[in-house]
Amino acid sequence: MKATELSPRCSWAIGDVFREAGLPDGVLNVIAHKPSDAAVVTKALIEHPSVKKVNFTGSTMVGRIIAKLAGENLKPILLELGGKAPAIVWEDADLKLAAHECALGAFLHSGQICMSTERIIVHKNVASKFEEEMKAAIKQIFPEAGVLINKMGVEKNQRLLKDALGKGATLVNGSLETQESSETRMSPIVVKDITTEMELYHTESFGPTVSMFAIETEEEALRLANDTEYGLSSAIFTEDLRRGLRMAKQIEAGAVHINAMTVHDEPALPHGGVKNSGYGRFGNVGLDEWVKTKTVTFRN
Repeated sequence: MKATELSPRCSWAIGDVFREAGLPDGVLNVIAHKPSDAAVVTKALIEHPSVKKVNFTGSTMVGRIIAKLAGENLKPILLELGGKAPAIVWEDADLKLAAHECALGAFLHSGQICMSTERIIVHKNVASKFEEEMKAAIKQIFPEAGVLINKMGVEKNQRLLKDALGKGATLVNGSLETQESSETRMSPIVVKDITTEMELYHTESFGPTVSMFAIETEEEALRLANDTEYGLSSAIFTEDLRRGLRMAKQIEAGAVHINAMTVHDEPALPHGGVKNSGYGRFGNVGLDEWVKTKTVTFRN
């Protein structure tokens, strides 16, 4: 396990838990390094003959580099990369439930989850009411500013929001003028009136920022949900299971959760993405990813 350079003690803690549980020495090895050594360490690990398969969770940009190195060394690889998870809120949805789940999906861990809700696509007949429910849910669940892993995450979100607001976007919740207690803190922000000319429309914020869109038809909702390079997780809120399943079949994502938030990863279910969110599957079914099939025949 190669620890992230930004928070290496998290991986160290995971390794130590296994050690305390009795895992024999040498079964799980945790490696930490300086940020400046990331490239050379990664290359050495992938090229080493003892490494038979590579599993990478991280950004799509770095995932491309890892995949290229793995390909050059003919090493099979499993990738779980970025996301731009949509949540569709239909007019028959339980709006209080939808707002609660969308708030959790967007702002849990300050939005620093690849499955975090990035787009909330709401039927225009309930858009105003949903906005009020969303603001109430945020106030209840996230009364204080969340913490990001470093100030660069805050700066990225502020840059995306300033660009969007400068091009006509509207704030629904939060303010960029809020003075937080530290440079790594940021309160939840909800914006609407987002257009394709804004960087926020295309870029994964990986922070406490979510965009809201109003639509009228299923076709509009699906177009917005799929208009992204990513395809990891998604959500649909509706009381009509037939509609939910119909839309789920057309959403380009590795997972669709009906009446639950986009941040949903059960060990018993396969987990992974499509498009630039990567390939391969984790979970119980994903155990097959780590097994080599060998055919042996015998003729008597």
